[in-house]
Amino acid sequence: MSTFSPTGASANSTPAGNWQGDLLVKLLVRDRREKAFTDFVESYNSLVQKLGKFAERNTALELSEKSATEKHTNLLREVDILREQGSPSNQKKTAELEQQIQALKEELADLYKTRGQNAQRLLDMNDVLRSHEEAAKKNQEEIRRLAELNQALSAKVDLHPQAIREKEVTIQLLQDENATLQLEIGKIDERMKDLERENGQLLQRWLKKMNEEAEKMNEANQFYESALEVHAKALEFQSGVVIVDKEFTPMNNVPKSITFPEAGTGTIRTRGKDFGPVIIPTAVIKKITPHDGEIHSIASSYDGSMFATGSADKTIKIFDSTTGWSIMHVSFNNTNEMVAGASNDNAARLWHLKTGRIRLTLTGHVGKVYSARFNGDSTKVITGSHDRTIKVWDLQKGYCIRTIFSFSSCNDVVPLDDEGTTLVSGHLDNNLRFWDVRSGKDIKELTGIHLGQITSVSVSPDGAKVLTNSRDNTLKIVDLRTYDVEQTLHSDGYKTGANWARACFSPDGRYVAAGSLDGTIFYWNIQKSKLEKTTKDHIAPICGVSWSPRGGQLFSADKDRTVCIWTGGLR
Repeated sequence: MSTFSPTGASANSTPAGNWQGDLLVKLLVRDRREKAFTDFVESYNSLVQKLGKFAERNTALELSEKSATEKHTNLLREVDILREQGSPSNQKKTAELEQQIQALKEELADLYKTRGQNAQRLLDMNDVLRSHEEAAKKNQEEIRRLAELNQALSAKVDLHPQAIREKEVTIQLLQDENATLQLEIGKIDERMKDLERENGQLLQRWLKKMNEEAEKMNEANQFYESALEVHAKALEFQSGVVIVDKEFTPMNNVPKSITFPEAGTGTIRTRGKDFGPVIIPTAVIKKITPHDGEIHSIASSYDGSMFATGSADKTIKIFDSTTGWSIMHVSFNNTNEMVAGASNDNAARLWHLKTGRIRLTLTGHVGKVYSARFNGDSTKVITGSHDRTIKVWDLQKGYCIRTIFSFSSCNDVVPLDDEGTTLVSGHLDNNLRFWDVRSGKDIKELTGIHLGQITSVSVSPDGAKVLTNSRDNTLKIVDLRTYDVEQTLHSDGYKTGANWARACFSPDGRYVAAGSLDGTIFYWNIQKSKLEKTTKDHIAPICGVSWSPRGGQLFSADKDRTVCIWTGGLR
């Protein structure tokens, strides 16, 4: 049996390493395992030697038996002769011989008994020998298997030095690259500190400038409002008159603003029960072309008395929903006092409805702003941008109080509660995300619900569902309690017309409306999960629809600058 020499292995191999120590330990373990059979083999050889001695003793006993038998025969012959002679001496001699014969018989019996015992022991030793031979055979097979395994491990060990050298080269390259990156990081840190210092200086200058402009704007607004109040008192206008750019449009038929009381837990906004009967609008009562540029968005006010459009001509126009006349360049919060407009100059702007003047310009995004929404009490505005951020703006302080990194360009964002502490947003990467504004972290991310980018997000009137519109030409309704897709709305003729196309719920939450690429408006009944109606009067892709809270009107706008007011139809 060959043994392993640690000294020899060290002389013929590469410089010692951890793998050589492991190999030496394994080979020593192998030697101990193989030497474990040495005692067994020696015991086996001892048994074989004892068996040979027993065989020799048995042969000697057989010879002794044969000699005693011959002696016994001779004695019997002499006894017979002596009996025939009959002399006293012969008789005495015969008695002695008989005693000798009896002793020999007893000795012979003992020999037979010993022979039987030896034969039994021989059989037992044969059985032990066979078992030892079988064990030795198994041990030989195990030794052969271990020898093959040892050869395989030796072959692997021979490959390890080369692999180690390659790893060492790779580690050296990584260390060099890491050193280079550390130097670059150091330079970037220095540059960042310089930029932070410059940014702080610019921020102070900007804040000072904004404070000066805000003071001037406040003075102008106070002067304008006081002038309007004096003019109104002088002419003794009644309470149902709305003043707009020194022209007055009677609004006696406009209902009071619809509020959004909190739902059961006090967090989800739900629409009140003051909306009118919901009718699917199928007839166009007025068609206008108010803008000089492509229309991107359309929205109804919270009481349904007005609607607003936003255009590429950098204007927002407000219309009386009953006449279609242009009122002013503003948009709406839920009390119809302010509007927010998002634009592609990376800013969002707020207008005061009463004065028609800009109240705030919200700058801070570095990409196009695609969505701007008020929270329930109009103290904050939430904006979503293609710079992959969502910002929350405090309207009392006039600056951003929270920036959320959304991982993908945001096409639309909507608050889920009156305080604006939870948001839902639709993104360019086809995902729907839910956010906690207080921590700035995502609550839930729904991936794979669409195969194209999400173009709009809407919350149902009861605050329990979210509607998404997508470039994959489907609309999905998501249950906010389970975050599961409850329904998928689609039709053979429906195709989303723009990356910012807006769909909406009806005021009672029973229907969903969306505009298509060919100018058709689709109405789905979500209680029956089927397409209820289609209407068409546009010839260009529809960029958005908005259902009036009064229930009987729907406003739509297309990319060819056309706005339609729809009314009448099926209850």
